[in-house]
Amino acid sequence: MAKGRILAIDDEEFFRRMYLDLLGAEGYFVRLASSGAEGLACLRDEEFDLVITDMEMAGMNGVETTEAIKRLHPEQEVMVVTAKREVTFAVEAMKRGVSEYILKPIIPEEFLHLVGQILFRQSMRVEHQKLVEENIEYHAILASYRKCLAFLGQHDLDRLGDLVLDTLMDLLRAEGALLWIARSGGPHYRLRCLRGLSKIPPGQESFEAGAGEQRLFLSGKPAFAAKGDVLQVPLLAGSAPLGLILVEMPSGRDAFNRTDLEVAAMASEFAAGALDNTLRLRNLEQDSLRVPLTEAYNMAYFHDHVERELYKSRRYGRHLAIVKLRIENYRDLKPRFLDREMEAGLQRLVAVVNTVLRDADILAMAAPDEFFILLPETDYWGALVAQKRIRKAVGGQLPLSGTKTSAGLRIHLRAGAFPNDGASFEALSAAADRRLEGLPKSLFLRRNLETASFWSATEGLLAEAAEVFGGEAGAASEPATVLRHGTLSDRFIRLPLVRLAETMRAFCREVVESHRVRGIIYCGCGDFDKALQAFGFPEEVEQSATSLFLLGGNRRVHWNYQHIVPIFLEEERFRHTTFLLYLNQDYAYALLARKQGNALIGFHTSDFFFVENMIDKLQQHYRLRDPF
Repeated sequence: MAKGRILAIDDEEFFRRMYLDLLGAEGYFVRLASSGAEGLACLRDEEFDLVITDMEMAGMNGVETTEAIKRLHPEQEVMVVTAKREVTFAVEAMKRGVSEYILKPIIPEEFLHLVGQILFRQSMRVEHQKLVEENIEYHAILASYRKCLAFLGQHDLDRLGDLVLDTLMDLLRAEGALLWIARSGGPHYRLRCLRGLSKIPPGQESFEAGAGEQRLFLSGKPAFAAKGDVLQVPLLAGSAPLGLILVEMPSGRDAFNRTDLEVAAMASEFAAGALDNTLRLRNLEQDSLRVPLTEAYNMAYFHDHVERELYKSRRYGRHLAIVKLRIENYRDLKPRFLDREMEAGLQRLVAVVNTVLRDADILAMAAPDEFFILLPETDYWGALVAQKRIRKAVGGQLPLSGTKTSAGLRIHLRAGAFPNDGASFEALSAAADRRLEGLPKSLFLRRNLETASFWSATEGLLAEAAEVFGGEAGAASEPATVLRHGTLSDRFIRLPLVRLAETMRAFCREVVESHRVRGIIYCGCGDFDKALQAFGFPEEVEQSATSLFLLGGNRRVHWNYQHIVPIFLEEERFRHTTFLLYLNQDYAYALLARKQGNALIGFHTSDFFFVENMIDKLQQHYRLRDPF
């Protein structure tokens, strides 16, 4: 192995040959160049411990060559060979960064001694620099280890995810990071945490890894992705995938480097160990914190889980809903059935409800007749959909059978949603309680409309309205106004035909004034164009968060609206029956009427539960998709 690599630049063949013979005999590797330009070309392609250059050369002289070398490699050792008459130039070269100079004629012993001194001095400097860098690297690694040790002290999954991502962004000087959790050890990954400037398009919160990606993830080794500006950091427990971290957007750089890979590999070991412990602890908690009677979770675990989800919802601006399920006839049934018969009924209830819930949803038992359901990342409308599915799933499937009697569990469900109803478990539970308390007064339950179709319920109410007014077209009552949820006011009305358009426009004004409130309106009509004209403000309604559906019509039409949708249904009932159903989280209103003379005879109500279920019946009857 050569003692050192030396580049000798001289425009005279004699001196080039001398350098080759003298230095080669001492065990040095020697590269020769006949000009400064040729020497610079060699330096671009190779590294040298020492450059020897003649002072007086054709083209670039020694000073110019030295300046060019220092621009290319500021730390490069350079020795100038000069004649006595050129000592002034040699001193100038020393100012430009030359390490040493030697006078001609060259005495071999002095020349070799000087080369040895330069290389020894260089080796000492390199060794010192290496020790300094190793010391800095050691302290950096130690600091990184200390940061990563904090992972092992965090047992909350979301806080651990935030801590891991923040730490990796700090260590790798990145501006964004994401954590995906593997589901059941398979190729399915779901987004759990997102930090910094990273963003995920809606609907892409989960993905399935292809065969090649999964092999890469199972290797456990961090790897570059995209154009090097993304690091994929797999997390493994043994050979089982736990998750995947994506670190994005290196700050002030175009791409990550191999040092970043090493840092990511070190951090991933701590992150994987901490994540494995946290997931094991969570599974243990879930298995040990269930009520033996029904296998639903107990309230201690549920309350703690709600607090963690609320923390995440506040941090990331997400929604959350809590549904309260109450068995309304539990106290009536309890004396009539044995304990084991009641327990069997509760077990069936929990089992049926769990078939509807998602993996992330949590069902807990607060009392034998009361349950809570946590719906993460779900707003109030999503909670309504979940309640509808639960009612449909349990319908007729909760019988109690005793030795002398039989009956069925009757359940009521209502929800509280974050952030509209509050920011704590107590506030959301209180909102659900308020809504449950109003249900027994609901027209929908008082008139036993659960099994009735939309049109049969409508026909029944309109028939009663006709009886109330005796078919007389006298003075009409004032048009209805929207009442707050909870007042549960309803009455039969006689409405002048000319006031119907005013009522429609009143609803549109309310929609426009509360344009950020999500809502839904179903309106039956015989003519789409006249109905749209009656509503008024179509452009303003289009800019709101309320969806308006016009049902019936006399022909198919196509409008350039996203929130005003005509649905052509060729049925005679839409020509003779007027209905308006309006629902948002805080308000509800229903108007059902039929023309009689110069008036509309009908029924209106602000009963929230009635409106909600009539909309559900309408959607089921005509297979309309839920807009939320």
